[in-house]
Amino acid sequence: MSAFAIQTNTITAVASAERAIEGLKGDAKEAREAANGHKITAYSEVIASIASVKLQKGNLPRAVSTALRKALLEDAGIKEATAKRYMENSVGALRELNIPTQATPSLVSDILASENIDSENKLAKRVSGESDKDPMRDLAEQLIGRFTTRKDENGAKVQGVFKPSKFDQADWDRFDDAVRELQAARIAANDAAAAAAIEAERANELANEVFNSL
Repeated sequence: MSAFAIQTNTITAVASAERAIEGLKGDAKEAREAANGHKITAYSEVIASIASVKLQKGNLPRAVSTALRKALLEDAGIKEATAKRYMENSVGALRELNIPTQATPSLVSDILASENIDSENKLAKRVSGESDKDPMRDLAEQLIGRFTTRKDENGAKVQGVFKPSKFDQADWDRFDDAVRELQAARIAANDAAAAAAIEAERANELANEVFNSL
C-alpha cells in the first residue's frame, strides 16, 4: 500500500478558497454567501481526498492525519485552528454522510447540498449531531443532567453514563414556580395584545364608516 498523499489540486483549492474568503470580510449577505460557497468548495475537495481512507474507530489513521495536517498547514498555508476544523469536519462527514469511497469533489458537493449543508457551521453541526437536538431537551438537560457520549469500536457515537447537573430538588421547585409565573404573564400579555388588535380593528371600521358617510 502506497503512502497517503494529498493531491496538489486539493491543496490549491483550499488555499484559493481561504484567500477568497479573506477578501470577503464584512456582514453583507452577498459576502457571507460567497464565503460559504468558497468554504464548501474547499471542503468538497478535502472530503473527496480522504474518502477512500478506511477510518479507525471513527478517525483517520495517524499517518493520514499527519499528512493531511501537514499539507493544510504548510502547503495550503492556513492557520492551525482552520486546519483543525477542516480535518474534524471532513472526517465527521465521512462518518455521518455516507460518502462513497470513490467520491469526487463534485459528488461530495452534491451530497452536502442534498443535506442542506451550505456553510462550515452547518457542516459542523450536522456531523456533531447538534443540528438535530431539540432545544427543549437541551433546557431539560441543563436543569437535570445529561448522558455523556462515547465512540464504539466503529467510531459511532453511543450513549455513555448519566452526568447530573449542579441543580437539585430545591432548584427544580424554584424553576417550576418561575415557569408558572412567566406562563401566566405571557398568557395575559397575549390576551391583552389580542384585545388591543380587536379594538384597533373596530376603530378602523368606525373610521371607515364615518369617512364613507361624508
